[in-house]
Amino acid sequence: MFTKEEQSEINSAFWNKLKNQMSSMKNPHGSKVNWMRYNTGINHLYFRMEADELSCRLCIDLQFPDASIREVYWDQFMEFQTLLEQIFKSSIQFHKEYQHTNGKIISRIVISKNEVNMYKNSDWDKMHLFLKLNFAKLDKFWDEYAEVFLQLK
Repeated sequence: MFTKEEQSEINSAFWNKLKNQMSSMKNPHGSKVNWMRYNTGINHLYFRMEADELSCRLCIDLQFPDASIREVYWDQFMEFQTLLEQIFKSSIQFHKEYQHTNGKIISRIVISKNEVNMYKNSDWDKMHLFLKLNFAKLDKFWDEYAEVFLQLK
């Protein structure tokens, strides 16, 4: 298929193109956002984008080292499960225990678009649009409800 070097080049091109497209996007208050390194304001709570040969995903990762703290945040997200399903209206999965690629057990909420391939340039526009639209929805959700989670700190 592709050499590691080719995969790295494709990977860089994919994410750089998305980063350039998102650079003009603003949050609900009209401020610029670093979408690629989104600041949730909570250590160990991350909003991430992923893509591979099977799908692209927007992930809410709860990576708290202490499982009991992770569970408190997880339970709070579950209070918003119905709302999140209404907001995203697409394939959303809730994984209380998920083995991350780094080997650690985390909790993860995933909004995904399947049957797209990062290594097919013809899929990039669909993938980028999906990630941009859904990250904007996630940002709007976070703008409205972040305080609930921040109070758990």
